[in-house]
Amino acid sequence: MYEVYPGRQILIMTTSQCDAPCEHRSVPFVGHFAPDELYEIVQNLQKQGYRVFLDGAEPLVERGYLKSFRLANQKIVSTNGLAIASNSQFVYDIREAGIETVGVSYHFDIQQQLSKVSPSLAEAALKIVELAGMKARVLTTITRPYLEKIPEYCAWCVKNGFREIRFANYISQEGAALSPDDRRRYYEIISEQREKYPVDALRILSCGSFGFCGTFDMTCMAARDCVVLAPDKKVYSCFFQMRPESECGYYKDDQIFVKEKTVSHYNCSAHCLCLFND
Repeated sequence: MYEVYPGRQILIMTTSQCDAPCEHRSVPFVGHFAPDELYEIVQNLQKQGYRVFLDGAEPLVERGYLKSFRLANQKIVSTNGLAIASNSQFVYDIREAGIETVGVSYHFDIQQQLSKVSPSLAEAALKIVELAGMKARVLTTITRPYLEKIPEYCAWCVKNGFREIRFANYISQEGAALSPDDRRRYYEIISEQREKYPVDALRILSCGSFGFCGTFDMTCMAARDCVVLAPDKKVYSCFFQMRPESECGYYKDDQIFVKEKTVSHYNCSAHCLCLFND
């Protein structure tokens, strides 16, 4: 049996399209919302009291999505940076949509392994964002060989005037992913760096994909207070759980429906505690 989704937040994956697909990121869904359809869906969900977030493989491949970002009052967008680096004037359209922070994927030592966007283009995108008066957030992935280089990455951001960095765990490949001991060490390093830099100099953020290491109390939002809507109108409890036949609901007649008593489980395969955790 299904019921109208009782939670508060909905993440919409706008498109599976990407102008430079990452080697390490397998997009677990297929499809592409037309800009007008996306706008209508956001509008319908907001009228029902939901808070809507937008993401995608690469949401900036579709300029028409910007009106939905404005409607959702979303202040941040994540990108590989190619659309900005290849057309610097595009950044002003992004700013006009109400975006205040642009997260650009930049993986330092492993940029060329993980991304088809060159380091120079990613850096250019970050600088263009800052020059346009927005915050440039460095989105970087941490693998085991480079765990101890986190202080260098933070120092690089400060030196170049980038005021935010957000770390994500590389969970796609055995050997490069962090072990439980590595993740405990990760939190030690992050804590040291947060003590070193005032938040107005460098805001250091951490993705929930590092999981719980006994350092603080968190609970997973998946299913209870956040679901994910794909372009094919299927609904999932979590981005990391978007696999064939793992959907927990659907979008129909302007509403989100989920299976009754849908709950998330702490020990999920993604080890991700909070989709929107900073």
